[in-house]
Amino acid sequence: MAPRSAASLRAQRNLETLLTEYDGARVTLVVRDVATDALQAETDRVVFTPTLIVRIGDAVARIVGDLVDVSAITNVLAMGGLEKKE
Repeated sequence: MAPRSAASLRAQRNLETLLTEYDGARVTLVVRDVATDALQAETDRVVFTPTLIVRIGDAVARIVGDLVDVSAITNVLAMGGLEKKE
């Protein structure tokens, strides 16, 4: 993420809110600043910010934007076997 970007701040807030609906023991959220961790951003193939990278086993999904539409995230998580807690 680009920490001073309004879209990045919205994305982080939207994602953190969504993740409260999941079992925290099964989810790890790592927030990286592409300006200070450019090598990792390149390794992760981050071209645009904000970018959400979801890793489930060997599968990788990338979602770009402010994450206001959480359906894309919930769909990716569900495809990886992660459902909302009851």
